[in-house]
Amino acid sequence: MDHNLYHEIEDKAQILVDSLPYIRDFNQKIIIISFGCSNILTDEEEQEVMRDIALMKSIGMRPIVVHDTKMGHDKFRENKRIAKMIEFCGVKAVGICGIDLQTIHMTLDNDYIPVITPNDIDNEDTPILPEEAAKEIAVSTGAEKVLFLGKEDGIRDDEGHIISQMTRDEVVKMYVAGKFEGRLLQKVTYALQMIEQGVPRVHILGSKMAHALLVEIFSIIGVGTVIMPDKEHYYPHELKKRTAAAK
Repeated sequence: MDHNLYHEIEDKAQILVDSLPYIRDFNQKIIIISFGCSNILTDEEEQEVMRDIALMKSIGMRPIVVHDTKMGHDKFRENKRIAKMIEFCGVKAVGICGIDLQTIHMTLDNDYIPVITPNDIDNEDTPILPEEAAKEIAVSTGAEKVLFLGKEDGIRDDEGHIISQMTRDEVVKMYVAGKFEGRLLQKVTYALQMIEQGVPRVHILGSKMAHALLVEIFSIIGVGTVIMPDKEHYYPHELKKRTAAAK
């Protein structure tokens, strides 16, 4: 066997081994993906994201997708389109318009992925951000984590480097200092609200990197920023790795 090919296979096997503790952690846990990148991904990139979501479902997670709508597109058709893209990957998905918690739970219990377009039934002209809807659903369903997938690739330090892990207090300090603006400010605001209401982890990550969702979920460092209540909220296997790395 070619030497380089052997090492490539070995690396892929190690990735699977490293993922196993996370697969156990997230088995039957609700994971919410706030998909706010319809206007920035190509069709191929978008389909790749859907494959990653289908994989999450196939290994035991209970993903919920909350999406925005492409500019100039009908939100109901967009909802059906995204659900069909996920079903094309071999899992069951169903489109839901609006935040109906009873329907969401029924959908999960019947082994479907809920694909939700935020919609105000009383006033359909009132826009609802996917992040806002994700927050309401996460708090109500007891979600294990929420991933904000979009143009904003995380929280950066003063040198411009993405900070991979932050506590609530660290984020609040930057928030008070006026470090956030635009959509990132909105995401951070909803993230802090979720952490304060009991959601264990909220991630902010960019959508352009291949398999960004999987890398963020199945590794300590990830590709974006994860916000946690405090440093006591590492998973046990993460604590072991951090202790070993510090030696």
